[in-house]
Amino acid sequence: MQTTNSAEERLWKRCVQDALFELDPQILREKLEAADKAIEMRRLELTSSAKPDSHELAELMHGLNTLHTLEFLRNGG
Repeated sequence: MQTTNSAEERLWKRCVQDALFELDPQILREKLEAADKAIEMRRLELTSSAKPDSHELAELMHGLNTLHTLEFLRNGG
């Protein structure tokens, strides 16, 4: 298992965190989209490597689930 803290890993985590703390509904939509794109880009990067970091892949899925929950709540449940 790799334990790196690359710029790409920090980017998607920061995007998810930004969405979690956003209160303005319009800005939240933009931050959800940005976080979703950052997660997808990182997932593609990881899965294209010979030995993808399974721990970070699991974190990506958790982040994606969190975004989906925020979107669900934003739309009124």
